[in-house]
Amino acid sequence: VPYGYVKDLENPRRWVVDPVAADVVKRIFDLCMKGRGPMQIANQLKADKVLTPSAYRALQGIKTPNKKPEDPCDWHSSTVVAILERREYTGCTVNFKTYSKSHKLKKRLYNVPENQRIFPNTQPAIIDEQVFVRVQELRENKRRPAKQAERQGLFSGLLYCADCGSKLHFATGKNMTPQQDCYRCSRYK
Repeated sequence: VPYGYVKDLENPRRWVVDPVAADVVKRIFDLCMKGRGPMQIANQLKADKVLTPSAYRALQGIKTPNKKPEDPCDWHSSTVVAILERREYTGCTVNFKTYSKSHKLKKRLYNVPENQRIFPNTQPAIIDEQVFVRVQELRENKRRPAKQAERQGLFSGLLYCADCGSKLHFATGKNMTPQQDCYRCSRYK
């Protein structure tokens, strides 16, 4: 069961929203919508002394395969990324995330999203579908500030090269005036 949900006591095959954990999930998506990255979100949750998913489950008495953390509020960016990428928070079930090439091989390989099956409205939604889609767009088009200046291009992550289709990066230099800033093809050397 993903963080933010618990099994229904009457029907263990159903998930119900855990209000405390769901508030943390909503907060993570809200911080991402405001432009924060996974590391910044993790640091904010750590500073606010929010329990990690495994520490929260241990406090609830739910057994987990993870060992008990030394610092129950030590959030990692990978945990935040895993929460931001879980489609189940929109109220759907995603099947066939992994597959194996043969019944003899134990290794599981990740399935491309086109081969996954999504069943909508199988549990209560924590995050709105539009919010989830917007967060995925923001994460795909990360904006990074230029190294020399504390400025970033208005169109960073949105422009593509007309010749080869690669992303255009905002370029600026120490000796350049703001009028000389430009966008360069990422394949240009």
